[in-house]
Amino acid sequence: MFLHNAREIASDAEGHRLLSAGFHSQMGYFRDDRPLYELVLDEAQQRQLDSLWTDLDFITLAPVRQFKQFIWFERAEPPSFMATAQFNGFRSEDDDVTSAAKMAQLSEAYLAKAAIITNDVALEVVRDYFDRMSTNVRALEAAKAAAEPSHLDALLAFARRAYRRPLTKDESDDLIGFYHSLRDQHLGHEEAVRDSVTSVLMSPHFCYRVDPLSDDTAATSPIADVRPLSDYELASRLGYFLWSSMPDEELMKHAAAGDLHNADVLAAQSRRMLQDQRAWGLATEFAGNWLDIRRFEEHNAVDRERFPGFTNELREAMFQEPMRFTLDIIQRNGSVLDFLYGDYTFVNAVLARHYGMPEPDAGKWIRVDNAQKYARGGLLPMSAFLTKNAPGLRTSPVKRGYWIVHRLLGEYIPAPPPNVPVLPTDETKLGELTLRETLAQHRANPACASCHAKFDSFGLAFEGYGPVGETRNRDLAGRSVETAATFPNGMSGSGLDGLRAFMRARGQTEFVDTLCRELLVYALGRSLLRSDEALVTDMRKNLASNDYKFNRLVQDIVTSRQFLMKRVVQGS
Repeated sequence: MFLHNAREIASDAEGHRLLSAGFHSQMGYFRDDRPLYELVLDEAQQRQLDSLWTDLDFITLAPVRQFKQFIWFERAEPPSFMATAQFNGFRSEDDDVTSAAKMAQLSEAYLAKAAIITNDVALEVVRDYFDRMSTNVRALEAAKAAAEPSHLDALLAFARRAYRRPLTKDESDDLIGFYHSLRDQHLGHEEAVRDSVTSVLMSPHFCYRVDPLSDDTAATSPIADVRPLSDYELASRLGYFLWSSMPDEELMKHAAAGDLHNADVLAAQSRRMLQDQRAWGLATEFAGNWLDIRRFEEHNAVDRERFPGFTNELREAMFQEPMRFTLDIIQRNGSVLDFLYGDYTFVNAVLARHYGMPEPDAGKWIRVDNAQKYARGGLLPMSAFLTKNAPGLRTSPVKRGYWIVHRLLGEYIPAPPPNVPVLPTDETKLGELTLRETLAQHRANPACASCHAKFDSFGLAFEGYGPVGETRNRDLAGRSVETAATFPNGMSGSGLDGLRAFMRARGQTEFVDTLCRELLVYALGRSLLRSDEALVTDMRKNLASNDYKFNRLVQDIVTSRQFLMKRVVQGS
């Protein structure tokens, strides 16, 4: 096949020039860019284009692939010129088939057979093809060998990025030594680099936030049980707090400069990071865990035959609503009280349809103000929480109320005893009693009353929302729903408005305290200690005196002694 093409091209002077100038046979390509190259580009641009073609060869290993494919076609495709015995030692799958010796041997054998059946002009084209392919492969090998030292430098840079700090000399030596040990085992350069990268990704320094105690740090705290974080450790802690991810290049530059402990630098970096799109990590990881909906995207308790509108798309939108609401507060430095009282929310088309709101264009999320007219606004009436805390075929004032008391007001209530009678899971099978009346009977038991009195009323206020958070006037059995409730402080109210009124009168203080504690726990990655109480008190005071702006919480945390220090295990 190739010899036939060579004869055809050799019969045309321009075709001969094209082949000699860089035609790549079979699955390759040829540079069909001569008009652009000669008529449009200046010399600098021509050099840049030549460099790009060279880079393409380097990245794709094009000369090697093309020559191997040439062998495959010449052996397998009619007229199968290389199917005879003298070519049995040349197979496309052999790694050494592109070695200088093998390519020279194949050229000699191919030309010897070709000389019998073709003319000198075609032979010249064939000889030129082999010469050029050998030159291209040798050039590629030389380029690969010349690039190896830079690849090792890149490997060390990758390890520094993965470990989120400079490498020690021993770590650098060990990583390069591991690479060379693989080469000594006859692995190629790419395989050795690949295995070396794998060793970095398997290291505990990548998988965990390991803060080694340096000699300098140990000298400053010889007996204390805490020590200051290094600038690199602080950059890492800041990254995982505000982004749930590793620090970026700018943070690492400040760590290298040694100025990250400067309060002004730290505050400026925190503000920058909260405006970055990676703050989505804070919204999803912190808010998702605090509000207990981190895995709501896997929630499957809803009976989809009874609620066919509860699709995977709606479930995903329900999850994203509180995440987007939280991110909005973070990035516009909004008031944390909007979580309770905000008269707005965020919806896409499927969630807007579920809420009875005007639908935005498909694929778009929009902010909806004056959401109260749709019985929405803030965290409290969001479908994710209402659906998560319902058993699927009825509501659950107990679960919904407990979620309010535990997640938003921070009160710990022990688990119920094992012998508590179970309510029917289907709202249509409650008999003559409504769910409210059934719970009232349940609270008549003195063993149950003390706990249920703390949270049932909050859940009853949500009875205007069905099992998937839909607004309703009647339950699934057709009975009218009642949303009136008497809250633990004796205050009475009805529905969402009544619950918000209770929050303003009493619950707001508990909510702010809970938010401060939850965010501090998340930032420090540990439970709070008695010694943290003074910081929590300051956070509450500063929040109130700064219009409850979210950034004030972050500033108090990142400049606190707790965030800037690390507890040292004695004897380690």
